[in-house]
Amino acid sequence: MALLDRISPGTDIESDDSSFQTSPADSILPLQPRNNHRYKFFTRRIRLRARDESPKLLTRKLVRSAVIVLFITALAVVTWLALVLTVANRLRIPIPNNGLQQILRTYGAPNTTSPADPTWLEGFSEDILPVPCHSHNDYWHRVPLYEGLAAGCVSTEADIWIGNLPDGQADLFIGHNSKSLTQSRTLRSLYLDPLKDILSHQQLNMSASLDTSAKAQQTLLDTTSPVGVFSMSPNTSLVLLLDFKTNGEETWPTVLAQLDDLRSQGWLTTWTPTEGIVQRPLTIVASGDAPFNSIIANDTYRDIFYDAPLTNLTIDTPYNTNNSYYASTSLSKAIGRVGSWKLGAGQKATITSQVQRAKELDLKSRYWDTPAWPVGWRNRVWENLMELSAEVLNVDDLIAAARWDWQMCVVAGVNICNS
Repeated sequence: MALLDRISPGTDIESDDSSFQTSPADSILPLQPRNNHRYKFFTRRIRLRARDESPKLLTRKLVRSAVIVLFITALAVVTWLALVLTVANRLRIPIPNNGLQQILRTYGAPNTTSPADPTWLEGFSEDILPVPCHSHNDYWHRVPLYEGLAAGCVSTEADIWIGNLPDGQADLFIGHNSKSLTQSRTLRSLYLDPLKDILSHQQLNMSASLDTSAKAQQTLLDTTSPVGVFSMSPNTSLVLLLDFKTNGEETWPTVLAQLDDLRSQGWLTTWTPTEGIVQRPLTIVASGDAPFNSIIANDTYRDIFYDAPLTNLTIDTPYNTNNSYYASTSLSKAIGRVGSWKLGAGQKATITSQVQRAKELDLKSRYWDTPAWPVGWRNRVWENLMELSAEVLNVDDLIAAARWDWQMCVVAGVNICNS
């Protein structure tokens, strides 16, 4: 029989619960929360906390949080400063206590009635090792000539302009442009006279250090090569680069005349056909509008050398060690724009070729117009030039160039090389 046939009419299948046994009501366990006492405890705490969250309490919490944040920030700043100072102190080369440092502290600039003072003090250049840097536009420094010497730079630069004093006498004035010229700032007052005094004392100081009679000391001075400005490297010659800013032919005779005192003492590096180059304490190099034809006009004796164009040292070049000393050029002119904080492979190859060509001619390569800022970029270019064997580094920041590890000039975002 079919299932539907077994169901009598009127029977409600869904309501038929005859087959289910209903349990007594008291046998059913009521639903109760777990850990009822804990539930009540936390509920009570939440209610009390909500009731106690007054504006005053919130203010106290905010103040407390702010104090904690400020304390942590201050601690971080102090730690950062301590790191910078510690690294700076470890990297800084101690400043020597010598005559040059005393001069920097007490220097009096020359004026129309009195010369620069002092120009030499005992222990003048003790503890200074020469470094291959060129003090670019040296006269811009607070103490021209002496700041470069104190840093150990072996080369310094003076821009010279021919002009007349009020009495009509021709003189060579120092400055970057014609508007900056003054009667008191001349080649003699800022460079030649101080150098004459420095070298005079250096010779006497050298002979006095020997335990001999005065006659023997004078004989020694007459028969030995003169010493230079650096006591720790007496054979190092200081380069004085004269950048001619006015017509070379008009300026040349006055330059020759003003070098007479140094020339007569035998303190200038010279060239003759018989002896070739004879290095002396001071090497004079002429740049800018200097007349090359005037330099080579005397074929028996020269004591002024040319700053040859580094990018024009062809096979048949007239520039060589007989008439030139430096071979210089603008960095951007030589290799184009310096980007990405370093020199590209092609730029390095160009510099290598130029430097090598200068060496073949016994000339010292120098690149000017190098980046000055940012500091990291400048230092990277300096490193590249030295790695590529450029002979001398053209610098404005003397302290950073001569007294620091360039790779460590920036510590925790702070430039520490200017102290």
